Amino acid sequence: MDEQKKAALISRMEPVERYNDGVTPLTMPLVTLEEYFDGADGEAGLLCNSPEAPDNDTILRAFQSIRERPKVHDVRIAITQCDTGEWPFSDKIVITTCASEGDVIGWLPSGFEPDETWEGDVDHLPAETIEVPSGYRKLWLWYD
Repeated sequence: MDEQKKAALISRMEPVERYNDGVTPLTMPLVTLEEYFDGADGEAGLLCNSPEAPDNDTILRAFQSIRERPKVHDVRIAITQCDTGEWPFSDKIVITTCASEGDVIGWLPSGFEPDETWEGDVDHLPAETIEVPSGYRKLWLWYD
C-alpha cells in the first residue's frame, strides 16, 4: 500500500473521532474512484463483506463503467472509517444520476447488489458537498 496516498485520504477525513481501533470522520469525504483505489494495492475495504469478495480492479472497473453511462454525472466513494495501519474503509457509494434506482441496480454486476439504497442525504450521515446537476439526485448504495 502506498503510505503517502493513504495519508492523503486520511487527511481528507479531518476532523475525526476515535472509533474502536481507528478513526471515523465527522463528515464523510466523497472521493473519486481513482482517489480511493490508487495506492491501495489490493487492500481497500470496499465490498470486503461481499460473498464474492471482488478484487479492487474488478470493483473499480464496474463503477467506472457506471460512471461512463449517459444518465450518470459522477460516482463517489464515501470514506467511513480507518483502522490503525489499514487503508481507509468504505461501505457506501454515492451515484449522482437521473436514472431510476432499478436501472442503477441493473447496471451492477452480480455480487455488487447493495444491502440498502436511499436518495439524497441523511442527517445522521453528514457527507461532503458534491455537485448535483439540475434533474439529477444522489443515489446511495450501502454495503453491510
